[in-house]
Amino acid sequence: MSLVQYPDSDDEDDNHDDNHDDGDDDDNVAHDIDKTPAQLISNPAVKRKRDDCAESDLPPLPAAFHDLYSSNARTATTDDPSLHGGRKRAIPHVEGNWPSHVYLEWVPLHAESQALFTLIQSIQETIVRANKTRQKPLPVPDITPSLRSPLGAPLPLHVSLSRTLQIKTDDRENFVETLTSSLSKAAIRPFNIRFGTLKWVSNYQRNRWFLVLGIAKPAQDELNGLLNACNNATEKCGHPGLYTGGNGDGPMPDNKARDCATKRNDQNTADDSLDRTENFHVSIAWNLGEPDPEWIALLGTIDLTKHLQAPEAPFDAVKVKVGNVVHNIELSARKGRAQKRAGILGLG
Repeated sequence: MSLVQYPDSDDEDDNHDDNHDDGDDDDNVAHDIDKTPAQLISNPAVKRKRDDCAESDLPPLPAAFHDLYSSNARTATTDDPSLHGGRKRAIPHVEGNWPSHVYLEWVPLHAESQALFTLIQSIQETIVRANKTRQKPLPVPDITPSLRSPLGAPLPLHVSLSRTLQIKTDDRENFVETLTSSLSKAAIRPFNIRFGTLKWVSNYQRNRWFLVLGIAKPAQDELNGLLNACNNATEKCGHPGLYTGGNGDGPMPDNKARDCATKRNDQNTADDSLDRTENFHVSIAWNLGEPDPEWIALLGTIDLTKHLQAPEAPFDAVKVKVGNVVHNIELSARKGRAQKRAGILGLG
């Protein structure tokens, strides 16, 4: 009898969908269809559990733990939005394709997670208060935090460095090797970030909107350096780069993969001289409907520094998720090494 349903490729129901068109990318979001986000955030039981965790002497989970259980078991290849809070799969499942994503991972500390919950609640309350002053009320976004699983476990957040890519089965190893080589040549050292803006960003299909924290340019412009390295690698393998098109950053209609081992992209569309700092972000919540322009503008009145400090931990590795297998490429000048983290039950 099989213990885990493990198909030969896993599309993860538009994994990392905040890739915008990303996939992103994230089906692992805190969602309770019977409660509003404000109720989820202010629920005494949830607060009590978080307080208990704060008082616990248990050490935090190692980063590799999130790699091992980074995706849910897929039970069907058909799309059923009712199982995912109304979300629709960005890319149809195709046998032999492995949805893949390159990103930087941020695992908020307990205090950082609390600050994010407080920020989301403050945004919700600010919108509700502003709506009460209007003669004709506007629809209020149903903001769903992306910080915890349905069981209350903290979830890692991420900064996308690629679209959701469809990697062929025979091309997986070559793709990771090409990416590792490109990152090694870039020689980006570990670095810290700080947040600069708060805004709404849509996915490619504009059927899902993300509340995101914009990232200020790091001291050595590391994010642009990493993005250029990742775009050069993906385009060598016949895939579109991230933030290189005009219609969002996710899967494009003409995304047709080619064999990474034998073919090269004749026209490299990535421009290493461009500054794409305004595109880098961390998604902290999502909403199915497009927020009214008034609510989008309202985010500009919120002082982010009153709610959130710069993340304490630096980024020291690029993660490459191919299907349900995660590879870590360490950031260390000209010493990029890919370490494979096995999927569920150690299966690759």
